[in-house]
Amino acid sequence: MAEHVGPANKSAPLTTHISGAKFSKMNTLRKLNSLPPLRSVGGAYRLLASKDQKKDAAGQKARQPEKPAGKCKGKDGGQAKGAGSPQADPGKKVTKVSLINGEGVGPELMNAVQEVICAVKAPIEWDVLEEFMAKDSEDVSPEVLQSLRAHKVGIKGPVDSRHWQREIRKQFAQFAYVSLCSHIEGLDSPYGAFDVVIIRDQMEGDYSGIEHRVVPGVMQTIKVSTTAGASRIAQFVFDYAVKHNRKRITVAHKANIMRMTDGNFLEAMRAEAEKHVDDVIFEERYLDTCILRILVKPEKCDVMVSSSMYGDVLRVIAGGMMGAPGICPGYSVSSLGTVFDSRMKAHQELAGKDLANPTGSLLCAALMLRHVQMDKQADQVECAIRKVYKDTDIRTKDVGGKAKCSEFVKAVCDCLEADN
Repeated sequence: MAEHVGPANKSAPLTTHISGAKFSKMNTLRKLNSLPPLRSVGGAYRLLASKDQKKDAAGQKARQPEKPAGKCKGKDGGQAKGAGSPQADPGKKVTKVSLINGEGVGPELMNAVQEVICAVKAPIEWDVLEEFMAKDSEDVSPEVLQSLRAHKVGIKGPVDSRHWQREIRKQFAQFAYVSLCSHIEGLDSPYGAFDVVIIRDQMEGDYSGIEHRVVPGVMQTIKVSTTAGASRIAQFVFDYAVKHNRKRITVAHKANIMRMTDGNFLEAMRAEAEKHVDDVIFEERYLDTCILRILVKPEKCDVMVSSSMYGDVLRVIAGGMMGAPGICPGYSVSSLGTVFDSRMKAHQELAGKDLANPTGSLLCAALMLRHVQMDKQADQVECAIRKVYKDTDIRTKDVGGKAKCSEFVKAVCDCLEADN
């Protein structure tokens, strides 16, 4: 991945703000003085952010999964042989992971995850949860909540219920979602090589879930942006960039229209950027400009961050650029636990037909292995997936092939065995 260290386009109205060591104290003062009074008060409050917020953000510093930093290796990678039970390292502590089957094609995808983890002989013990909803409602089942609270790490199949998704985010304070989108060699794509991380808020913004009827015929949804929430995700984003040697952070916003809500989010990013002027280049761009940039010059994008709905749009676009919706791996961030999923739809019409594309779920499994400090196995799994795409014509139907889900999974497992 090329490093992006050049200056941003300074001609863009209101959207170009790059923090760098060359900014003088006078520029900083002028910038702060230009903010509306209400936002300035928010900035002063942010300097006295609560201890709970700092503790929550600090809880993410210990382990943030990323892709393998180098190229995929062959035999030197030490791939495990066979697909038997995971007993490669008897002295290695077994890690318990909650596995939520989900609905539709979910059970097939999670079965694929178990097969590949078994093939790489990672010491994982699964707590398989077939029932994810509570009885007689769309709430999260007590068994899922209990398992995730006990194990602190989980991987899940698709669940289409918006209520269920919102409930699990609230129960576990999953304030951010991280998508790791990169080109897969071998998949037809007009976008070339790219490697972009998209981090979006999950608790606030347009997805706060607060709606009501004002009068008959008039409905209203409330977009929420709090000082503490914006500061929390800003701190996480910059910590992530520094930890993973990412050089540029771009915030997507519409503060020219939503001056208070998007303005508050933007101010939090600016405040955090001032603490990292020597580490990361920071820029502000309108959402439409960000969408154009990722489509036209994806190689120029590094870390992109935004509030909930904007980030969802960017994530879907980036996933499509990879080859198919739901192929981009990711995870929800919380100090209470980390849950991995690719945000794939349940595709009820494909359930039981062995036609789903398991790529996104398998890449999530690699991220999960890295999260629990099984970096060697994580590299092996991701490299095997990429090798299947690069060196074979085994593809599921959604990406132009004729293979079944099970055939793709077998190819990945065979690759793990062959490279030993």
